[in-house]
Amino acid sequence: MNERTESTHVDLLDAIVDALDLPLPSIAQADERLYYRLLERRALAVRITLRANRTVSRDPQLAADAIRIRTAEEPVTYALYKDVKDGGDR
Repeated sequence: MNERTESTHVDLLDAIVDALDLPLPSIAQADERLYYRLLERRALAVRITLRANRTVSRDPQLAADAIRIRTAEEPVTYALYKDVKDGGDR
């Protein structure tokens, strides 16, 4: 594997991690539902993108770009978890 190919594969892995590494939701049930729905949608988008890339172009940079576009289209909209201990935010 040459340096360019290795770099594009690393970029693809970074895009996948960024898409699936969501911040934890607040403990409110509605926020937890939104979290899981978003995680499911993003996981589905990653799977579809990787499968299509495998069968059509086999270009990891195209897949990374497509995943980032889909991730940007589905931002986090739920309230985030706050760890409150001893009366202070952490």
